[in-house]
Amino acid sequence: MTDRTPLVIAAEINTIRHQTGKILLAGAIEIGRRLKEAKDLIPYGEWGKWLKESVSYSQRTADRLMQVCEEYGTKLLASPDSDGLSDSSPVTNLTYTQALILLGIPEEEREEFIAEHDVESMTRVELQQAVKDRDQAIQEKKDLENDLILKSSKLAQLATQTQSLEQQVNDYKLKYSAEQEKVTLKQRELEAAKKEVPSARRIAELEKKLKTVETKSSLMTAEAQFSIHRDNMIKAYDELLKMLTALDRTDPEAKEKYRETASMIVENMAKRLKVWPPVIRTNLSINTTQSERG
Repeated sequence: MTDRTPLVIAAEINTIRHQTGKILLAGAIEIGRRLKEAKDLIPYGEWGKWLKESVSYSQRTADRLMQVCEEYGTKLLASPDSDGLSDSSPVTNLTYTQALILLGIPEEEREEFIAEHDVESMTRVELQQAVKDRDQAIQEKKDLENDLILKSSKLAQLATQTQSLEQQVNDYKLKYSAEQEKVTLKQRELEAAKKEVPSARRIAELEKKLKTVETKSSLMTAEAQFSIHRDNMIKAYDELLKMLTALDRTDPEAKEKYRETASMIVENMAKRLKVWPPVIRTNLSINTTQSERG
């Protein structure tokens, strides 16, 4: 006879417990099948009352038993030599507790999970942790994919903005080049007129025209530069608002800190812009003001 050691006794206990769990699973499947049959026959609104009075089940327990039947019933077909379960599927050796835990894994992925893990020898806590680790890995993968999609979208947006700015710069260069050609032409006309020894009046007229063209060119240059800076400020402000909106859903405290900082910057910029450029005061003007007050 085999020596009765604690190790041998523990193995026997685990074997009996596993067999009992398999029997419980088979029984749960059969109960779930009959609950589904009864639910189809019972009038609407009386299901909970029937469960309580007839079989002493809560609706939560009944739903779990019917789910076990639905998820495992077709996989675990009755067989005389397998404790009521079939050997045709990896889920055959599951206990009732293991089957309940694995309900959290989609049916099409469940057999692969069982094949990759030694589920039969795992404790309840170990199996729960394995399922939790799987779910966490899937969520991290989804988060990474979403992050990549978001970054790709931002890169595409930045590329579009860059292309738009490049187009603005090119347009500005074309306008500036055209105006420069006009200025050069007027300069040549003035030089030619001076070489012909024109009258003072003629020279004054040409110089006036040249000054007008130069002023117009300067204004157009300033207008183009102002348009670029204005559009950049508006786009940057819109992007800041979008960032604060997104951050409000994830970290309201950080959002509020950034909003206050941005608000302070905008207020300071507005104050500086009210009088620009600032008046430069020399020592002479300061002394004059002080003497007037005296």
